[in-house]
Amino acid sequence: MFRRSADAGLALAMLLTGLALLAPAHGRAETWFEAAGRHWEAGNLVEARRMLEREIRVRPQNLDARYDLAVLLERMGHANEAARLYEENLKKGWRLPTVVNLSAIYRARGETAKAKALLQQAARRFRHEAAPWYLLAEMAEARGDAKTAEADYRKAIRADPLNGYARIRHARFLARHGHLALAAAEAEQALRLAPECAPCLVIAGDIWKRQGRLRRALAAYQKAEAIAPRRDTRKRIIETLAALGMTRQADIMRRALAAEPANATKATRP
Repeated sequence: MFRRSADAGLALAMLLTGLALLAPAHGRAETWFEAAGRHWEAGNLVEARRMLEREIRVRPQNLDARYDLAVLLERMGHANEAARLYEENLKKGWRLPTVVNLSAIYRARGETAKAKALLQQAARRFRHEAAPWYLLAEMAEARGDAKTAEADYRKAIRADPLNGYARIRHARFLARHGHLALAAAEAEQALRLAPECAPCLVIAGDIWKRQGRLRRALAAYQKAEAIAPRRDTRKRIIETLAALGMTRQADIMRRALAAEPANATKATRP
């Protein structure tokens, strides 16, 4: 798909024709990559894919375009094509988002050995990044090895002590294993590091709710909803309002939730 055209004249003609049709941006012609972003934001994923493929034919070393195309293929349901492109991209240059996405595809396909090997290699390459370690921790927990999972979470935090996402994942792990006081303390630290992280606020709210700290949980859910509205978060707010005896507010939100259209969330560009 990404080979250079053997007919240089035809390739040049296609490029010039396409560029002539693109709107100028700041006094210059729009690139295929820029056009892809415009189509992606407009929700026209098929056209965005076409633009990215053209960009890669013209500039095969454009790792940003190659990454975006892999993400787009995955979101369009072509996980195997996306995996092949992610693999090709790693041969051209290691990037952590590529590792994370490819390891997720491997895991979804049941290829856990490949996912583990990839993440272990990434942990060696990205020594100050938490993501490879906390993803390895999740894999360890999934296979029932809580001891290794705990060790890997600690390695994630040592690699990047200021990573709130690593800490909130560790907090969730601790809560799942019944260590609510430790989980709550880790969640507090995570939110100090990432106060605007909506998923972090939801996880913290879940921990506080299990502790019976309902008003604290409610505040966390409400802040998460203000940052990134989600139906699941609104359901949590309704449940917590009801648990606090605030039935009128809960009923109003419940009716509003029932009236919402079940529209799919717009796919945004990475």
